[in-house]
Amino acid sequence: MSSHDSVGLDSQCLTYMIDAMQRIVKPEDSLADERISLVRVFLYTSKTFFVSESVLEEVAKIRVKDRRALHDSYVSVLFIEPPVSNRDRVERRAGELFALHPHDRDCRILAEAEDLELKVLLSYDKDFLSRLGCASDSVRLLRPSVYWRSLRIPRGKRPSFIPHRTNALSKQNWWKW
Repeated sequence: MSSHDSVGLDSQCLTYMIDAMQRIVKPEDSLADERISLVRVFLYTSKTFFVSESVLEEVAKIRVKDRRALHDSYVSVLFIEPPVSNRDRVERRAGELFALHPHDRDCRILAEAEDLELKVLLSYDKDFLSRLGCASDSVRLLRPSVYWRSLRIPRGKRPSFIPHRTNALSKQNWWKW
């Protein structure tokens, strides 16, 4: 994979990326490997994650006002939010994908990733991955941990981005490779 691959996040990955960076402490739940991988991809590559319109619509539905504001603040600073270029094509494609997967939002997110010409879409939704993992010829739908390993970044490599010394994450080691 080249360093020029554009990487998108589904709604869950966006939330877990924010949670991992916000909570600072090492993730130790059942999704720890995925959360750590997300942070590592972000810090060890020069990639900026993309979030599609459907992902942003999910953020807008967060009921807890402070949590929604936290998402909005991270998205506005750290992520790219490009508009869909061809809505008719996205609608058609989402309909095609719906025949393979019963969750309209997932189908739309993958269709938007294709429209945005993303190379990779990160998710750890088991249904999404199993039903639509091979549905796109242009977008690789992957778990963050699988994508991280595919980058083959050598251990000990200096991160592309290092948290500023005033950032609590800079005092943690769990994200270091």
